[in-house]
Amino acid sequence: MLEKWFNKVKGPQNKKGLTGVLLLLLLGLGITFFPISPRETPTKAVVTPSSEAAKEPLTYEEALEKRLTIILQKMEGVGQVNVMITTVSDKEKILAEEKTQSHQKQQETDQGGGTRITEKEDMQNKIILQTGNVPYVIKENKPIIKGVLVIAEGAENSEVKSNIIQSVTSLLDVPVHKVAVYKKGK
Repeated sequence: MLEKWFNKVKGPQNKKGLTGVLLLLLLGLGITFFPISPRETPTKAVVTPSSEAAKEPLTYEEALEKRLTIILQKMEGVGQVNVMITTVSDKEKILAEEKTQSHQKQQETDQGGGTRITEKEDMQNKIILQTGNVPYVIKENKPIIKGVLVIAEGAENSEVKSNIIQSVTSLLDVPVHKVAVYKKGK
């Protein structure tokens, strides 16, 4: 059957028809094996400092620095601010414990009439767990602030400097001698 068709199409008058049929056949095969889809342009991930910070949680000091910077910049005459806070210790979690204590006293008398007293004291602490084997936290102590450094554009003005020191000491409950305020350089 195919031979008869090729013989019919083989003639010089059907050369254009044969070329057209072959092109359609190739196009059909091409669409079948290489489906047409909209081109996908590669997207580039843009990494911004805020997206990196969102991945890693802020430390206690970093969170305080950020909040203090924002609030100090809103004060009149302060301008741009950089804040650094140092702490003595890390956060401390006090866990709920079940304490059991036992005390045993034993008195023995030997054949010679001597008496011996033995005492045994045993104390056990067991952490109380919530559902999911998570320890039950009674209290969480924040780190103790060792010092605060504030660098501000408006710190050359003594009134602005005094306002910054007063704000920091009252917000963070640190003594004045642990707060240093300096003028920001250019």
